Order: sequence, then structure tokens, then C-alpha cells
Amino acid sequence: MTTTHMSFNLGPLHDAENRFQSDFVDLAKRWADVREGWRDRQCERFEKEHLSTLGPSLNRFCTELREFCDEARKADRLLADPDAPSEENL
Repeated sequence: MTTTHMSFNLGPLHDAENRFQSDFVDLAKRWADVREGWRDRQCERFEKEHLSTLGPSLNRFCTELREFCDEARKADRLLADPDAPSEENL
């Protein structure tokens, strides 16, 4: 019996990660411009309630996405050659 190995296409995930980071940088720049002209309690509340956790959440997401991609590459190598030594056995 022959098995077919299908490689994981991680390109779209890498593209998405890059887009998230680029868009966040753009958002941060635009927010800095807006904030300069909007200095009041409502601005502070908006920033605290809606924006303060965005950067750390994005960093955690991107870290997890990279770890997922690493694991998918490992699985891909093992599926391509099940007899190859795994990282745990090196």
C-alpha cells in the first residue's frame, strides 16, 4: 500500500502574521496622531478599555502562530520520512 504525503502550506499563515504586525504598526501610528488632538478622560478610557491589551494580545498570537508553524514543519518532516530521527531523539 502506498501512502501519499501532502506537505503543509504555511505560506498563508506567514503572510497573515506579517499583515497583522504591519496593520498593528499602522494602527499605532494613526492612534498616536489622533491622541495628540484628543486629550481628555474619554480618550484615556478608550485607550485603556480598547487598545491597551491589543499589542500584548497580538504578540501572544504571533508567538503561538510561529510555534504552530514550527510544529507543522516537524510533522511534515516526520510524515515525509517516518524513519528519520525526531528532535526528541537527537
